[in-house]
Formats: sequence, C-alpha cells, structure tokens
Amino acid sequence: MEDRIERVRELLMDIHHVPIATVNEDGTPHNSPVFMAFDEELNGYWASHPFSVHSQNIAREGNVFIVVFDSREGHGGLFMEGTAHMLSDDQDIRESLELLQETKEGMYGTMGDISLYTGDSPQRIYRFKPTTAWVNESERNKDGVIIRDKRVEIPLSSLV
Repeated sequence: MEDRIERVRELLMDIHHVPIATVNEDGTPHNSPVFMAFDEELNGYWASHPFSVHSQNIAREGNVFIVVFDSREGHGGLFMEGTAHMLSDDQDIRESLELLQETKEGMYGTMGDISLYTGDSPQRIYRFKPTTAWVNESERNKDGVIIRDKRVEIPLSSLV
C-alpha cells in the first residue's frame, strides 16, 4: 500500500487536468475537466465561469467527486469525495490564484491578476475540500492479469 500512496503523492504534484463530477438538477451526472492545483492540505483550486454547468451544480449542491490519474499509464490513481465552493474572500482568492499561477505558468502562461476573478469579471476561483480518499488495489491471477479491482479507503493524513 505504501507504494500506492507514494504514487498518489507524485500524481498530485504532476497531474493538473482533473475531472470534477457533479450532479445536475435533474439527478443526471455531469463531469468537467479543469486545470487544478493542490495545496499542502489537499485542497484543489481552479478557475471557472459561474454559469458553467459544473459551477451551477456546485452552487446548488456543493458535493463533488474527483479523480487524479495519469491516463497514459493506468497505474492507479486517487479518488476523492468532498465539497466545493466559489471563493469570495479577497485573501483566499489571492492565495489560491498564487498557487494556480505557480502551477500553470510553466505550462500555459499567466492567469492574470485578481481583477480577472472578482467584481464583474467572468471567471471565479473555486476550492475543493476532500472528505474521503481511496485508491484501487488490484488482484491478479497467476499470469499477472488483473481479475478484480477494489477501492480501498486511505486516510487523507497519509497524503499530506
């Protein structure tokens, strides 16, 4: 299990395109990939338009599910359930924007300053706070073929 947890720690540092699953008003599922940066407490931050479907679902309900994984490998990932909300406090926005800037600038360039995420601007910063985390453990047959996966809950404290 320790090797799985170590791999998850690496994923949190390396993978930033993360799907966020929410629930539409009619109960159907919705999933949106966003660029996300994680802080040392495993909170995830991203920018979105408040009228996008996932943002509307978050405003109405707040429960989300994310998966952090490397689609090129298939060697497991991290599943997290939690809550999300739009940030409104200028200090929270400033701190999360700094984290996003540090993470994103090396890949895509600047995100601009705080004025692009407050007031009448079309984008807002959101925070995901995990409540539960899981990894998958695979059972293999004698030939090494995966015959069963099971989700195993891990303490969030093991990842920080």
